[in-house]
This record gives sequence, C-alpha cells and structure tokens, in this order.
Amino acid sequence: MHLVVVGTPQGSIARMRTVVLRRVDIDTKKIYFHTDVRSAKTADIEKTGLLRWLAYDGLQRSQLFLCGKTVVHHTDALCRQHWSDTQHFSRRCYLLPEGPGRPLEDSDAYIDEALAGFQYSLEASEKGFEHFAVVETTADRMEWYYTFGRGNKRAEFHYEHGILQSACWLTP
Repeated sequence: MHLVVVGTPQGSIARMRTVVLRRVDIDTKKIYFHTDVRSAKTADIEKTGLLRWLAYDGLQRSQLFLCGKTVVHHTDALCRQHWSDTQHFSRRCYLLPEGPGRPLEDSDAYIDEALAGFQYSLEASEKGFEHFAVVETTADRMEWYYTFGRGNKRAEFHYEHGILQSACWLTP
C-alpha cells in the first residue's frame, strides 16, 4: 500500500489524487504524504481540515478507508525533518517555478533541462523546501473491507487520541 488515493471536497466534487504514502505511525494513528504547498489539494485541506484516504492491497485483498483531522506542515520542524529524508531526485518536483495544475501552452513548456537531467546539486535543491509540505492525518475512523470468494467482510473502527473506542462488523 505504497500508493494511496486521497480525496478532498472541492465544492460539490470529490477530488481524488494518488499520492505516495510516506510514513505511518501506528501508535498515534497518524499517516503522512508529501505535496507541493501550491497544489489545489493543500488549499482544499486547509479549508476543511479533513482528508479521506483509500488504500488497496491486491495480494491481501484488503481495502482501507481512513479519515480524520488533517494538518498541512509547511516550513516547521516536522516538515524540515521529512525534507532532510527526501531523496535528491524527488526534490525536482519542488523546484519547478509554477505550482501543480497550472495551464501550459504545450506539454514541454515547463521542462527545464537541468531539472529533467537531475543536473542540480543537493545544495541547490534546498530552494525547493519553500514549496515542500507534509500532510498529516490523524485517523479517527477506519474501515476495512476484505474481498473473499466465500463472502466479503467489512469492519469499522473509531479512535480518539489514537486509542480504539469502538469496533464493529458491517455488512459488506
């Protein structure tokens, strides 16, 4: 479950995006991904303070829905720590002059040869930190859905402050 889908409300539309799951803290029920602070999802999260996650593992035939209070970390200590763990090649995304989702004249209009060829130093990549953000969700609700030939299973879990408060089986 390295690639997950996150959803934010934008008016009457649910905006879905695939992101890279960066960290899971089982004890606190916190999950994290990285994004460009200039992205529309960041603005959506800041409006509502919520995010819905969907993860699927085909080998385990399991699907997880998670949701809860969400915070965008930008230029704080947690953001700096994640940034320092970020690989050189991943920093390229945050060095683009425009944020994600901006209209272009053509598909190659944004290509910078130095960025495309990773011809920038780790020191030069530090400039990208100003656009880097870490999204943290504290899951207060989780649904597990298991697909099985003899009958699917589904369960729901509620947490407060990382502590399980209730769990129940649901009809699939």
